[in-house]
Amino acid sequence: MTQTKYENQTTGQTSWMRWLNEILNRTIEFYEEAIINIRSITKKMVSRASEEFRFFISKLTVLDLFFGSITLGLMSLTSLFLICGLGLISYQIFLWIKDGAWSEFTIMVVFDFLFENTIAAQWLNSPESWFGLQKIVEWLLQNIPLSAALIIPSFLIFCLTACMSTIAIAFRFYQFKKSENK
Repeated sequence: MTQTKYENQTTGQTSWMRWLNEILNRTIEFYEEAIINIRSITKKMVSRASEEFRFFISKLTVLDLFFGSITLGLMSLTSLFLICGLGLISYQIFLWIKDGAWSEFTIMVVFDFLFENTIAAQWLNSPESWFGLQKIVEWLLQNIPLSAALIIPSFLIFCLTACMSTIAIAFRFYQFKKSENK
């Protein structure tokens, strides 16, 4: 009787092992077929995208390239401001790690540097009129972090420019395809 239980357990383990091996083999087969199909689909997609890209580039005019360069320049400039803002935050973090005190850089630092001894700086220091506006401007210059003033607008302008460029490229591609089909 003891041998029968042992034989049943061994047979049960063997059937489970066969079942697991079968699942493993089918999973490997599925994986291999999926890889082959994904490679084939990717190759077709890249080939088609390459053809469409060559078609699109061949149809561009000088005016398209001119506005494209202006857009690229604007995106480069906003990227530069974004990188400067992130660099300023990195520098502040470095100083904080080193000294244990957070160094604040407000817009006032840049204002003082750019507008030293100008009419705007003189008005800000001792206004003769527009006292309320002077208080608002002074508060903004002293309370808005320079990093936020660099990062937020540049990020928004970059995203807006990228979206508008994408829409313009898609519309231009549609125009080219429509004129080709006529």
